[in-house]
Amino acid sequence: SLSESRKDIRYEIRPMKRTDLPSLYALLAENKWNMEMSYLECVFNTDPSGFLVVDKDDGELIGHSGFLAHSDTIASAGMNIIKEKYRHLGVGKQMCREAMKVMGDRNGTGNSVSNRFTFYIPLGWKIGSYTFHFNQGPVNPEFIANVPKGDFEVVSAFEIEFNDVIAYDSEIHTVPRPIYISNWAKHQIANTYVALKSGRVVGYGVLRPSDVGYKMQPLYADDPKIAKALFCTLASHIPAGQVVNFTHPVGNEQANAFVVGNKLTSLLSMTRVYTKWNIPVDIKRVYSLSTTEYGII
Repeated sequence: SLSESRKDIRYEIRPMKRTDLPSLYALLAENKWNMEMSYLECVFNTDPSGFLVVDKDDGELIGHSGFLAHSDTIASAGMNIIKEKYRHLGVGKQMCREAMKVMGDRNGTGNSVSNRFTFYIPLGWKIGSYTFHFNQGPVNPEFIANVPKGDFEVVSAFEIEFNDVIAYDSEIHTVPRPIYISNWAKHQIANTYVALKSGRVVGYGVLRPSDVGYKMQPLYADDPKIAKALFCTLASHIPAGQVVNFTHPVGNEQANAFVVGNKLTSLLSMTRVYTKWNIPVDIKRVYSLSTTEYGII
C-alpha cells in the first residue's frame, strides 16, 4: 500500500478486499455508473489480485482502479474512478500510476471517453483502437417480431457443453478467459443462448439484469442473421417497461442497424486504448461488447 498526503486530504492506495465491494458499489452508483453488485462480484471472483482502492484517512473509500490479467502479456483495466469532490487533487493520477505498477510489463487495455483520450496519453495509454457506443432504450416490438430462420438453431447454453462457448469466446476476445465468462454467462441470473450450425457454435449472447434495465453483453455472431436471431431470443426475456443496455462497436454496420431499428439512445462514446500495441479484433462478429470494463471486446 502507498500512503500519500495532499492539500486537504490524506489517503492510502491499497489492494482491494472483498469487504470493499459494497463501498465501491456505492461510489459507482453515486456517479450513475450502471455497475450492479453482481458484476463487481463477477470480476472480483475472477481474479482480485490486480485491483486497488483509495481510502481517506477516516476510512472512506474514495477511489478504485486496477487490472484483470488475461495472460502473462495482456491485462485489462477497469472502473477507474475517484469520488467527485477529491478530483483535481492528483489522487486519480497517483492511483493510475500505482495500477500501472501492478500491471507490470503487460500490454494494458482500457477505455477512454472518446473526447478525453489525450488525458490518458501521459499515463501510458497512447494507442487508440476501435470506438464503441453505450446505447440504452426499450426494445422495438416490431424489430424482434420477425425472428430470422436459417441453417442454424438457437438453444440455451445449459443444453450444450459450455467449453464450446468458452472456445468461441476465446476466438473473438483473442485471449481465453474461461473463469470470467463462466462467472458471467453461467450465473443464475443470466439468460445465455448459443447459436449452433451442424453442432458448431456460431454465436452466443448473454442477458442479465442490471441496476438500470438489462445488459445484453456480449452478443457475438458469425453473421447478421444469426446475430438478430440471438438478439430477438435474448430480448424476449426483458420485461415490459424495461430498457436494454447494448454496447456496440461503431465499425460494425449491422450492429448500427440494430441500434437504429430499436431506436436506442446513444449515451456515451468510448475508445478502446492500449499501452503497448493494438490487439486486432474481428469487429464484424461483435454486435455488443462483453463488458465496458476489464475486457478486450
